Amino acid sequence: MGKTRALGALLSIACIAVIMLHIYFGYIAAGAGTWALGALSFALPVTIGLLAVCGLGLWLGWIIATTKEVTPPPVGPAKESTEEKKK
Repeated sequence: MGKTRALGALLSIACIAVIMLHIYFGYIAAGAGTWALGALSFALPVTIGLLAVCGLGLWLGWIIATTKEVTPPPVGPAKESTEEKKK
């Protein structure tokens, strides 16, 4: 696995971890049943924005991790023209 593919996989894993940690510590561990309406009106748009950014990061990481690497063709000596071959 190349460096870029490993970084893409790491980016995907990091985005999933951020999403899971945000939901756990933001809603589950904080006691979602004790939320006031004012607190949720602030927390939900922040969560939606974070999910959008992490979703884009996850998608980008997935694309980087699953794209095959293309090696450039070997560079050889320049081909001689037909006139030079005749001489």
